Amino acid sequence: ENGNNQQFVKLDNGIPQLCITLPDTLISSYKNGHISLRQVYEQMKISYDTDKVMTLLKQQPEAANCSAWKTDIIVYPEVLLRNSSLHVLYTYAVNLSPAIETTLWKGAKFTGQVIFPIATNLYGEYRRIRPGVLTVSQEMRFRNNLFGRLCVGNFTNNRIGALLEMKYCLNNGRMNFGAQIGSTAYSAILSDGWNISRKQRINASVSASAYIPEVNLRVDVQGSRHVYGDYGVRGDITRYFGDYAIGLYAMYTQGEKNGGFHFSIPFPGKKRPKRKYIRIMQPEYFRWEYSMVSWGKYIDRNMGYTFRTEPNSSDKAFYQPDYIRYFLIKELAE
Repeated sequence: ENGNNQQFVKLDNGIPQLCITLPDTLISSYKNGHISLRQVYEQMKISYDTDKVMTLLKQQPEAANCSAWKTDIIVYPEVLLRNSSLHVLYTYAVNLSPAIETTLWKGAKFTGQVIFPIATNLYGEYRRIRPGVLTVSQEMRFRNNLFGRLCVGNFTNNRIGALLEMKYCLNNGRMNFGAQIGSTAYSAILSDGWNISRKQRINASVSASAYIPEVNLRVDVQGSRHVYGDYGVRGDITRYFGDYAIGLYAMYTQGEKNGGFHFSIPFPGKKRPKRKYIRIMQPEYFRWEYSMVSWGKYIDRNMGYTFRTEPNSSDKAFYQPDYIRYFLIKELAE
């Protein structure tokens, strides 16, 4: 509690994400039946600014239910679909990719994933059991809404190395700015075993994001130096429909154009198992992206090539204050 206000901090693996403030007058009005729960959601304050309340919480006893060393076994589905071959309409691959995700200490996580091919019309590595994401990451939060993340290990799209990310958010979350830089080498399971090249490639990007609460729309713009040295820009428009999100993107990189769409849908069953030391479960969301161009110069020169440091079908929690308020009100109406 802070004066006449009650404040709550949302943590993710021990890292503060949001501060929720309920004025005493708001709580009293709800208890006395003067306002509804919907009005409480509409009037409560949600902000990225957690500095003051975390300073107060440091004076309190440590949390009783620590998340360190708790483990989730998450079974990720993966789907690849490309029109990049002349002799078949589409090349495809369907994988089942379970991952062990363990919280180590505050902000740190280990991810160990194995990819099991289920069906494909591709050859080589796509038909082999192989490692997926094998990483150790450390997230940090600095003062004034500045976040950082360092991740090392084996990433998606056959990259292994390290990636450093930074992000700054406005208090209301309607705009944020990011930057990242990575150094990675090629990593693949070939017929003679696990091959890792010695050549390091540098990728980097700067980005800006704006959220428009009136229409639950997010606009992202990113300028990048991609893995294989080409420079380009990408723009995304994503519309949120409760748990669902669908978006379009377009990109331009050194004379070549590309675009496509992406979506994120929740898996059935919103209720998660209670927080035990080991949980076996499905991911919360399935995320997929389709690229229109997968032939010619764009593919031959590996243009626009990037990677993810988390399993392909995972989607991070969207900690946007306006969206969370909208979602709470929507859930109340159902």
